[in-house]
Amino acid sequence: MNQTIELSETAYQTLVKAAKVAGKTVDVLILENFPKSASQVTEEERQHANARLRQCVVSLGYPTGSDNEQIDADLARVYAD
Repeated sequence: MNQTIELSETAYQTLVKAAKVAGKTVDVLILENFPKSASQVTEEERQHANARLRQCVVSLGYPTGSDNEQIDADLARVYAD
């Protein structure tokens, strides 16, 4: 099924130029650059994204939350001095 959308001439020409530079058609360019919903992401894409995210996770080696015993112990030690 085909649908029609209305664009300004400037917007359309911008899309045409970008598609030409990329060596693609306007509809392919739009589809490739439009964000996917979570239901459209393949399992392989999800696993790849999760692997990239895990590369950014850093462990400081000590608790950093606001509700933990180590922070209480550190504060007690500092105030006891």
